[in-house]
Amino acid sequence: MITLLRALAGLVLGMVVFAGLLYYLVVVNFSQRLDDPEVYNVAISDTDAYNRVYDEVLVDEALKDETADLVGDIDLVDSSEAVALLRDIMPPAYLQEQTEANIDRFTGFLRHDLEDLEFYVTLKEPLGRIEPAVQNKVHQIIDELEIKTPETSSCSLSTVQTLAIESAEPYARLSEGRLPESSPSLEILTRECRQREFDRWFDLVLDDPAMNSQAALILDAREGLIREYFVEGDTRAFLKVVADSLVEPLVADAVADIRRNLQHNDRFDPLQWVADESDDLTREEIEEQAEALRDVVSAANGPGKIVSLLMVVLGSLAMALVHLPKPAEMLRWPGIALLMGGGVCLVVGLVMNSAIPGQIREAIADAASYSAEVPVSAIDLAGDLMESFARQATAGFMPAAVTVMVLGGLLIVASLFAGALTAMVRRLIPASGGGRRQ
Repeated sequence: MITLLRALAGLVLGMVVFAGLLYYLVVVNFSQRLDDPEVYNVAISDTDAYNRVYDEVLVDEALKDETADLVGDIDLVDSSEAVALLRDIMPPAYLQEQTEANIDRFTGFLRHDLEDLEFYVTLKEPLGRIEPAVQNKVHQIIDELEIKTPETSSCSLSTVQTLAIESAEPYARLSEGRLPESSPSLEILTRECRQREFDRWFDLVLDDPAMNSQAALILDAREGLIREYFVEGDTRAFLKVVADSLVEPLVADAVADIRRNLQHNDRFDPLQWVADESDDLTREEIEEQAEALRDVVSAANGPGKIVSLLMVVLGSLAMALVHLPKPAEMLRWPGIALLMGGGVCLVVGLVMNSAIPGQIREAIADAASYSAEVPVSAIDLAGDLMESFARQATAGFMPAAVTVMVLGGLLIVASLFAGALTAMVRRLIPASGGGRRQ
């Protein structure tokens, strides 16, 4: 009867130890990694996400219009040049800085270091870099532009008219955010002719049907500067002055459009954007879900962690006491429980770490496949990111699981020598006692 009771008690206590180990080594390990910023940063680094945003996502034709908006809505021949410009405006280091700041805020929220969940991207510096970056890019294109060099110079009325007609078309293109393919050389007129005929040429350009009224007003306001470079005769330097005058308002309008969708201090709020774009979620619901996640993580890392540790320790001690006064069994059965429990947790952890990341990636691909508006490159990057994060989040269990298994193995080995150790202790105790009576 006693043997049966010991067996039943050992089974129950073994299940308690096993449950405590499973929770402590697997669940607590996962929940602790959720509020560790390093887990997120390593996942992003492993997928080279900061560079892939430019090399794969933004060059996608599906995002051509959005990319153009971010660089002032200037037609830079192809999307790769626009992305290269955007990389100067918002370099990978800037993306990393903003992302890591948001990761710190999110994990701080999960740890209760921060009361409210806040996600935002500060766009003040990138917005300030758009105009000089676009200007530099336009200057670079002008430096490579074909200039139609005349064979001879003259100062006839027909030559002035020809220069005006051929000049109006590239200027009109610039005013619309399109870059010219070529431009006539100012050297078709002599210096003296350029100085004498500037007013006639300038009026002909502004009145040309190719010019729109807005562009004409802009150039008219810069007449003095344009005159100076026109007379000087350096065609590329002159084109840069004209381009700066015409492109600057386009960039200013594009920046203003971006700022209209931002919060105070040029902050972009991704959570609010998701809520605005979604038909199913509101900002309040997103915050409620985040609060629920924080409560779960806090419970797992706090009371849950303590209770599971007590289950393992007290369950092992109780299992040893059940087998009193048999030292070998008092060591063996807790050792077996720890060894088997640690082994099962190790297997569960390995299965989770190998299976879950891939399943998450497939789930993202399947969910995104229903939307034709989501670029394939963005889906691939999101899938790789979540797969890497899941792998990082489900890792870290092995050292603790192996430690528990080693401890269980040591207890089992110690149980093999328990009889000899007990006999040795019994021989030593009387001898010590006899010495004290003498």
